[in-house]
Amino acid sequence: MARRRRDAIHFQIIPMIDVFMIITLFLTVMAFLPQITDALKAELPASNSAEKVPPSLVVQLLADGTVRVQNQTLAPAGLQDRLRQAVTDKPDLAVIVAADRTIAYEKVIQLIDQIKASGCKRLALATAPGQAGRPVEP
Repeated sequence: MARRRRDAIHFQIIPMIDVFMIITLFLTVMAFLPQITDALKAELPASNSAEKVPPSLVVQLLADGTVRVQNQTLAPAGLQDRLRQAVTDKPDLAVIVAADRTIAYEKVIQLIDQIKASGCKRLALATAPGQAGRPVEP
């Protein structure tokens, strides 16, 4: 009886390098992609002195007058209840108002009044970086 000789196992290093390179590229791209938690649908006014602040809670006022919090559309009464609960849970909560630039100033002030009535002490207005030196038309 003749004994069969087994072929030796050889690792192919080039395909293994290719696989690791693809995995590395994938992980690198996924790690550095900008992660957007709240995609603002409001067209924000521009400001040269805008600061990047990590938002605690973003309240959006869209061009059609819709109010959204964390991608949920809320009624005005529901907004105050939601903010009261959030302020109760986290007393130092910062609320960022992202109002569309086409919204009437009066509507923005009414929204700010609702936010303050809910007990929020920290309030900021969201702006987009850009040309802020444009004259305001009456």
